[in-house]
Amino acid sequence: MSFLKKEILVLFRIVASCLTAAVLIFFISSLSGEDLVDNNDAIKGSQALIDQINGELEEGIDRRVKQLGEVPEKNPFRKFYSIELAKEIHDLSNLTEKQRMMFDAYNVRSFEVQLKRMMEYTDKSDVKSLMDELEVVKRELKNSANLIAKKRDRLIRQRTAYIVLFFVFWVVLYLYYSRGTLFRRSQYE
Repeated sequence: MSFLKKEILVLFRIVASCLTAAVLIFFISSLSGEDLVDNNDAIKGSQALIDQINGELEEGIDRRVKQLGEVPEKNPFRKFYSIELAKEIHDLSNLTEKQRMMFDAYNVRSFEVQLKRMMEYTDKSDVKSLMDELEVVKRELKNSANLIAKKRDRLIRQRTAYIVLFFVFWVVLYLYYSRGTLFRRSQYE
């Protein structure tokens, strides 16, 4: 019977030290202004966004431009081609805007300026300028993917640090809660 009491007491200490360590980690993360659940969701969301951006960079942009076909020489058809190309560029720009929103750097005016610039290109049927704009969007997408990857890596390092700190707290608290039973034997021997 006494053996069963000791096992229950050890189990209680393990659970109590685990819960106390979890509460300590929660308070430390709260004091530092970090929400661990949101950070974990951000890691998953950023990986999905990186995959989406890389998919567009690798094959999506070329596929979209190939779907439009060759650049027509006659003006009404050239203008329609320019409009379709501007719509594709605008759709690709939305991925960059998602990244800017993620970093709280979204600026409606810059997005509107880009849209107005593309509208001017479509009015003039300036396909070369639209292709240059497409190259700018490609560079922005590459930059966005790199920024998101850096943020994701930082969040992963932070999560790993909190996990290690949790286990350190757990062991230290278990030893603290067990100090009477662990050290009492050595005193009497």
